[in-house]
Amino acid sequence: MTSETYQGIEIPERKKRTFVAENFDPSTWEAIEPYYKNLLDRNINSLDELKNWLKDWSELDAVLGEIGRWIYVRTTIDTSDEKAKAALMNQYVNIYPKLSVQVNLLDKKFVSSPFIDELDQDVFFTTIRKTKKSLELFREENIPLQSELNMKQSTFDQIAGAQSIHYNGTELTVQQAQVYLKSNNREQREEIFRLINERRLQDAEKLDSLLTELIQLRTQIAKNAGFENFMEYRFNELARFDYTPADCLKFHASIEEVLMPLVNQLFEERKKELGLDTLKPWDREVDPSGKAPLKPFNSTEELIDKTIQCFNRLDTYFGERIEIMKRMNYLDLDSRMKKGPGGYNMTMPEIGVPFIFMNSANSESDLVTMVHEGGHAIHTFLSHDLELNAFKDTTSEVAEVASMGMELMSMEHWDIFYSNPEDLKRAKKNHLQYILTILTKTCLGDSFQFWLYQNPNHTVEERRAKWAELNKRFTSSTVDWTGNETFLATGYQSILHFYIVPFYYIEYAFAELGSLALWRNFKQNPSKAINDYKNALRLGYTKPIPVFYETAGAKFDFSKPYISTLVDFLKEELAKL
Repeated sequence: MTSETYQGIEIPERKKRTFVAENFDPSTWEAIEPYYKNLLDRNINSLDELKNWLKDWSELDAVLGEIGRWIYVRTTIDTSDEKAKAALMNQYVNIYPKLSVQVNLLDKKFVSSPFIDELDQDVFFTTIRKTKKSLELFREENIPLQSELNMKQSTFDQIAGAQSIHYNGTELTVQQAQVYLKSNNREQREEIFRLINERRLQDAEKLDSLLTELIQLRTQIAKNAGFENFMEYRFNELARFDYTPADCLKFHASIEEVLMPLVNQLFEERKKELGLDTLKPWDREVDPSGKAPLKPFNSTEELIDKTIQCFNRLDTYFGERIEIMKRMNYLDLDSRMKKGPGGYNMTMPEIGVPFIFMNSANSESDLVTMVHEGGHAIHTFLSHDLELNAFKDTTSEVAEVASMGMELMSMEHWDIFYSNPEDLKRAKKNHLQYILTILTKTCLGDSFQFWLYQNPNHTVEERRAKWAELNKRFTSSTVDWTGNETFLATGYQSILHFYIVPFYYIEYAFAELGSLALWRNFKQNPSKAINDYKNALRLGYTKPIPVFYETAGAKFDFSKPYISTLVDFLKEELAKL
């Protein structure tokens, strides 16, 4: 395939296929099966033949992966799109179950090849290790359960995507309504807070029933694979070779000890600045000095263009990648009715250009989301040239350094969004304080999931009580929830990770520490830090997590002394603002 250029920037097109037909339509298993039969039946009599076999398998995996991702994207950009939902259900019911069996057979063929030891072990080590783990976990009886699980998980987007409120005669998505939580009018903040949470409460029973079903399915999958609970199974499924559940529990305790005193101090200062006797949940986001909410941009077009300018200042390669996505219409940023919640960067493994999805309401937090997802996008571009698709399938502990590192490095150029120096200072201070809450809230969410799956037969009442209890441990005791206890106890229902990607949560905390180290390096030597960042992202999944962190100029270390060092650095930076 040829590529075109725009203002000197080459717009990618997917490479010409060598194994899969150009007109391949994988909507039926009958169209897909011959390719797997070819790979399974093929004789491999040399190292070169093994490499060619892996290359063909990688191409097939990329083609199927990209088509499947676009199907999912269509269901999130419009949760009412029945055609997209039908295509997704077809994948879950008719394609993925058969695909799982074939992939397992190919995994067996790969690890049993006598030529596997002749591969470059420095590059293939992580892939071989992960493949062997997948073989250990595979159980044929889990295939229909996984298909059912996929279908049930997808209903979360439909439920959350339908949530909206009516305010001042206008229908608002939850994301659009949340902007008002920064209003200086306390009565307005409280009203919006109640409208949002009362609307969510309408779906509380439905979402709890869904979560109960998901927990039961996941627990059965784990037991079928020989694990006592889903937590143990999931650690293996996520290829967490470099840390254990016990390490996570120690990390929770360290974060609680090191950070919670500072978080409580900041909220006490907020209460004092606002002149309040009691700090309520709707007082957590308003500017305590009484200034109007920050507005870094007025439209998504402006957000995109300013992000490109900001990234260009860091490295022209970064800005050009976002420009490419803009030109290809691979950005869907506006919040609107019937759109799925949250935000994501969706890797497209064949063309190598990712798709960014988010729900912008032209707010301060939307800037952070954009540069965060932009960091993921840069990671996709930098790792795309790796030889095999498997080499690009990075772990989340690695992927989130790409995004959170970009947040902090780009912050040095947020004057593009905030021309007023005081606004810029406020934005930086808000973001650094937000990082503190990310570190504590991820431990809250991780602790919650440990409990969910170690106690799978719990009741809904016990679940809500545990969430409220953990909030006391990992959120500020300064915030008074009196009279709003039900809203607090059901707060987990707004977190899509618990429904769609279980246990993908603690990685944010690990990566935040890595990103703080990267930012510290950046402030000392920007060009070296960016070079280290790019070199780390180019590794994809060809190295273990600690090596990636070391390449990026950080440490994969969650001990209390290391956490304290980085928190001290964060405090110093906050003090400067």
